[in-house]
Amino acid sequence: MKKIFFYIAAGFVALSSCKSPENLNAAACCDNIYQVKLDSLSNFDQTSYALAYTVASDMKKNGIDSLSIEYFKLAFQDIFIGDTNRLGEEEVRAKMIALGDSMRQVAQEKKMAEFLPNKIEGEKFFASLKGNDSVKFTPSGLAYKITRQGSDVKPGPQDKVTAHYEGKLINGSIFDSSYPRGNPVEFPLNRVIKGWTEGLQLLGEGGAIELYIPYELGYGENGSGEKIPPYSTLIFKVELISVAGAHDGHNHAPGEHH
Repeated sequence: MKKIFFYIAAGFVALSSCKSPENLNAAACCDNIYQVKLDSLSNFDQTSYALAYTVASDMKKNGIDSLSIEYFKLAFQDIFIGDTNRLGEEEVRAKMIALGDSMRQVAQEKKMAEFLPNKIEGEKFFASLKGNDSVKFTPSGLAYKITRQGSDVKPGPQDKVTAHYEGKLINGSIFDSSYPRGNPVEFPLNRVIKGWTEGLQLLGEGGAIELYIPYELGYGENGSGEKIPPYSTLIFKVELISVAGAHDGHNHAPGEHH
């Protein structure tokens, strides 16, 4: 939507010196306008077409695939010729808010249809995990398997931890890993995705865990970048190397706060 208004505003500036009724209505008066060769038109008419094309193209990309051309043109004429608003400012704002809501809904439905297979495959994946006795589930829907028991020292939700990890999708594609970089990462446990915040509190220092994270506890309906599509189930292998403050008396048990 912002782009639409930008191009319209830019067009107003570019054409502000040529806004007579004759110019605005010249093209509309031609019965054979669709047969006009644009390369034979004046620079003004070509610019008018280019502006309208850009606006219409942007509108279509944003989900507006139909409108009343007559009233669209009428609004332009009202601004350029009479500087009038037949609806009133409040009604215009209300209509634009409703249009924005509708466009967002259409975009969400389109995204849902496009990435619905990710959601379905994730549900199948978690159903298959329920037959694995070594995999446990939490009430939130997180599934996990502790592959190496750590110490009795476990991080709390506010603690800073150091860990090595590898993250992949259920199709096996790895989207991130600390191992090739050769260095573990340090981060506050409350600054990562929910699946990590919850899952690492289940693990003792020095331990290793596999986390199976549903999209609701991962990157949600939007995904993250090109490597993690919307509705993606995530699989992480994590080694909890250390918990900050664990050996100076300042660490906390899971669920406690500093």
